[in-house]
Amino acid sequence: MRNTLYTFFALCWLVFSIPSAQAADPTAAAVQKRYAAISGMRAEFTQLLEHRESRNREERTGVLYFSKPLLFRWETTSPIPELLVVTPEAIWNAFSDEDMAYKYPSEISQEMGSIVRIVTGQSNLEKDFYIENTGTKDGIASLVLDPVNPTVSMTTVELQVESKTGAIKQVAIIDFYNNRNTITFSSQILDPQLDPALFTFTPPKGMRVEDRTKNGAFSKPLTQ
Repeated sequence: MRNTLYTFFALCWLVFSIPSAQAADPTAAAVQKRYAAISGMRAEFTQLLEHRESRNREERTGVLYFSKPLLFRWETTSPIPELLVVTPEAIWNAFSDEDMAYKYPSEISQEMGSIVRIVTGQSNLEKDFYIENTGTKDGIASLVLDPVNPTVSMTTVELQVESKTGAIKQVAIIDFYNNRNTITFSSQILDPQLDPALFTFTPPKGMRVEDRTKNGAFSKPLTQ
């Protein structure tokens, strides 16, 4: 798994957590107003992964779909196709270029603790982050979020927000090693009509499946 699953949880934490808080900061309040009542979202994104020690940079593009409470589809289209589908029954991470798919138990989301509580509206942003508004330039406000309980994969978060509308334009996640995972949205559609089939996955014929819902057992290629 190429860190996509943890990117998903971090993204949900950031994009959908602010609406659950009674935000005192005006920018956070604008985000709250925008996202609080939505039932779903479609967004195109560019993801930039920067590794501090090696100085490697990798850019990815794709599209994500989200439906409350926690249905998610993350499609990386370039440079290598990758699919992540989160359903109540299981989590799938598929790589068509390798004819390989990994199946994880849905309970893996519980490992992220407060992330799930935030996404489902059971947590309060101001209790989970120290928030600093660093100013506004050309209509874009900058927020720095420091988790009260940081993890190795997330020690600091930087948000770029359209101050008038509350639209999140960019999310940057910094980990313990100072690596950066920056996700920039090129478009967002709130409450789109989403086909329920987007949140299902059936491995195509011949694709190998490693079923990690069964103690990491490796299944044979599907033959249906």
